Amino acid sequence: MLGYLYQCREALLLALLETKSRPGLSISIERFDDVAFEQNGTAIEQLQLKHHVSQSSLTDMSVDLWKTLRIWSEQIAENPQLPFERRFTIITTAQAPTGSAAELLRATRPSAHAEADALVLLRTAAEGSVNQESAAGRKAFLTLSEHNQSNLLASLRIHDNAPSITNARSEIEEQLFFSAPDGKVSDLVDHLEGWWFAQIVSCLAVSDAVAISLLALRAKLDEIARAFRNNELLISPEALAVSADDLPEFDGRTFVRQMRCVDVAQESVELAKLDFYRATAQRSAWARENALLDGEAARYDADLVERWNRERFACESSGKPLTDDDKKLFGRQLFHWASRAQAPFRNRHEQWLCAGSYQILADRVTIGWHPDHGKMFGASAKGKAA
Repeated sequence: MLGYLYQCREALLLALLETKSRPGLSISIERFDDVAFEQNGTAIEQLQLKHHVSQSSLTDMSVDLWKTLRIWSEQIAENPQLPFERRFTIITTAQAPTGSAAELLRATRPSAHAEADALVLLRTAAEGSVNQESAAGRKAFLTLSEHNQSNLLASLRIHDNAPSITNARSEIEEQLFFSAPDGKVSDLVDHLEGWWFAQIVSCLAVSDAVAISLLALRAKLDEIARAFRNNELLISPEALAVSADDLPEFDGRTFVRQMRCVDVAQESVELAKLDFYRATAQRSAWARENALLDGEAARYDADLVERWNRERFACESSGKPLTDDDKKLFGRQLFHWASRAQAPFRNRHEQWLCAGSYQILADRVTIGWHPDHGKMFGASAKGKAA
C-alpha cells in the first residue's frame, strides 16, 4: 500500500521539479508506466518507482531491477526505436552497491565506459542467476540483441537512495518553502496534496487513464499560495471528500430529529445531512489550521442566529393559536429558508457552508424549526434554545 501512495506523492514531487524547466509537459500514473511524463499524449520519460520500508540494495541480482528491465525489454522488442524517443528512469529507496550495474547507471555516469561495463555485469547476472522471481526479466533482457541492450542502458537512469514516502513530503515542503507565509508551508502542501490525489483518482477512474497537465498543477499551486498570502480561507480536501455515500443511514443526531419533527421531505433531510457533515469537516479543518481570526466563528454563528430570528419573526402568525399542522408547516418554511440562505464566511460563499452551519446550530438547539423546539429538544442539547 505504501508503494502505491509513494508512487502518487513522488509523482507530485517530480511534477513540481519539472514545472520549473518543462511546464508544457503532462504527467500520468499507471498509463505508460508507474509514472510517465508526456508531451502531446506521447511518453517522453517512463519512470518505475520502488519503495522499501527497510534498508535494501539494488544489486545485479535484484528482483526489483529485473522486473523493471522485463517491462522495458519487452517494449523495446516491439519497438526498437523507443530508447531514442524516451528516457527510462528507476527511482528507488534502495542503495546501489559499489561496483554494481545500478551504480554505473546512475544519472551521473562515473566513467565514459560505464554503460558497457554495466552491460557485462547484467548479462553475467542474467545468465548465472537461477532465481525464479527474476527469470522472466532476465529472459526478456537476454532475448534482446546486444545492440538493443546497449540502447536500453544508454537511455536508462537510476536514482537510488531516493527519499522515502515521508521524506518525499519533506522535499515537497522544501520546494514550496517560499510559496506560503512562515509556519504555513505544511498547510499549503496539505491543500495541494488533497487536490493532487483527487486528480489522480479522477484520472485512474476512467477506462483510459489520462494525464495531469503541469500547467494545471502550477495554476492550482498559485491559487493556493495566493490565498495564503491574502489571508483567504481555502476549502479543505476533507470537506470536499464528504459525499452522500459517507452519510450514516440511520442518524439520530438532534439536527436530524429537528427536521423529522416538522416532516421535512427525505430528499431534503439527506441534503441537509450532507451540508452538516461538510460544514463540520471544513470548520474543524480551519480550527486545526489556526486559519480563523479570534472569535470569527462565533461572530459568524451569531450573525446566522440573528438572521434566523428575523425570518422567524417575519413568518409568525397574527397571534392565533397554531395547530400541530400549522407548527410543522411553519417549521418546514423556516428550514427551507435556512437551506437557501446566503451568508459568506469571510471569502467563502459555498451554499453548503452556510446551510450546514445552520444545521450545526440546530444540532446544538441554538436554533430550531418547530416553534416549540426548545421544549422538545433542549433537555438533551448542549445549548439552550434561542
